[in-house]
Amino acid sequence: MLQTAIELINREEIEGILKEMVKAEYEEVREEGLLLCMECGDVDLYIAASHHEGLQEAINKNFETDECGDVIDRKLHQQLMDDLFEYFLELHKESGFFDFYSAGYYIVNGEKRESETDMLAPKGLFYAPFEDARTD
Repeated sequence: MLQTAIELINREEIEGILKEMVKAEYEEVREEGLLLCMECGDVDLYIAASHHEGLQEAINKNFETDECGDVIDRKLHQQLMDDLFEYFLELHKESGFFDFYSAGYYIVNGEKRESETDMLAPKGLFYAPFEDARTD
């Protein structure tokens, strides 16, 4: 469940947009057979939000803006973005679309390998967080 430091006037709208974004990302990486690094910017709400006008507008509804439409309280806005980023990461892990691989050791093709970061993979396509660990 989405928890933020500020009270949102449109929590359901923001949650819905974030869930749609996770689903769209899943469909894209499933089609291309990609792994996502959770700490390398592959699952980065700040980048995703900068390209999603609807999410930006939904977030900004919770803040007072100046005559140019810029949020006045940047510090509070940043806090909300940090909260949403944490929720975005959790959505990926709990969505049912992805397999989550925590950093650690895995056996791939009989070889012990280490993943230094947490990774996501489209559900069922990989058995470990490495490109050559495909199930097909």
